[in-house]
Amino acid sequence: MKPDAQTMRSDMRWWDGPWPWLAYLATYGIPWLWVPPGPKQLLLSAVALGIFLAVYFRSFHLTGKTLAGSIAIMAAIGVALVPVGGGWSALAVYPAMQAAHLRPRRLAIWAILLSIVVFLVAGILSRQPPTWWLPSLILPALIGGAALSREAFYDRTHALLATQAEVRRLAGLAERERMARDVHDVIGRTLTLVALKADLVERLAGRDGEAASKEARSIGEQARAGFAEIRAALDGHAGGSLANEIAASVAALETASIRADIDGDRTAIPPDAGAILAMTLREAVTNVIRHADAGRCSIGLTHGAGRLTMIVADDGMGKAIVEGNGLTGMRQRLVAAGGELVIRTDAGTTLVASVPA
Repeated sequence: MKPDAQTMRSDMRWWDGPWPWLAYLATYGIPWLWVPPGPKQLLLSAVALGIFLAVYFRSFHLTGKTLAGSIAIMAAIGVALVPVGGGWSALAVYPAMQAAHLRPRRLAIWAILLSIVVFLVAGILSRQPPTWWLPSLILPALIGGAALSREAFYDRTHALLATQAEVRRLAGLAERERMARDVHDVIGRTLTLVALKADLVERLAGRDGEAASKEARSIGEQARAGFAEIRAALDGHAGGSLANEIAASVAALETASIRADIDGDRTAIPPDAGAILAMTLREAVTNVIRHADAGRCSIGLTHGAGRLTMIVADDGMGKAIVEGNGLTGMRQRLVAAGGELVIRTDAGTTLVASVPA
């Protein structure tokens, strides 16, 4: 979001503020070196300049229409001082300089030109010698242009800072989403296997103590492996090789008494593409075990036309894919890698995931 003029000027250094420009106000008294002023001229000048300075200092805290109004007041005071006899044209610098803060930029340019024209017309109508006031009107054009350039620089700087802040925000959001996807997939599969093995231990406990003990140890091993995978996911290293994930998926399916059929070469797979499909396979197999009520699950791999495709199909009830974080995570992960996800639930569930390879 683009900051307003007040915000931009709130962090200025003191030499960017109103004080340095007051030095130019000293030129107001130069004409009196040749024509000394009377008491009335001094009083009128003091009152007018007091009001002028109050408006000038206040203008550094204004924006929009209120800033435009303060610029108009400063220009009006300068023109009103023409009959007093001082160096009224010296005041033309201030409205031109403050006009550069107006937005949009087109309005600022027109405001600078208008303030200069107002003083120019006042000088022509004053019938004073042009040498008294015309040189002073060159400076407002220069200072107004310089102020415009400075404001443009501030705009670009703040826009860049805003863009960088937005990039950091989006990067943080993307990292949180990645962690949520990876942790969801890891915990889902780990807890599913722990639950399956716990049920198996319960069934074996009464008739085969040795087998039950073996499965109990397997629960501990699975829990420790899941903990290590969660730490890897938090560190951004989730997703191992597809070959290893296929082996783990086969073991998980067999634990759930689901026959696993593997088709395709699981060894000649690029690591990056394999890591993406490995996480997809993990979630797909977890869903088959938890929701499909299937007796068979096949995992097929094809590699051609610059793409690696994985097909996971089961003969269950067509409910292996459940809308939620898992499916959302699958899609987001594949799309981010330039891949796609297609799901069919005709007879059972078929999941087709492909990524560039």
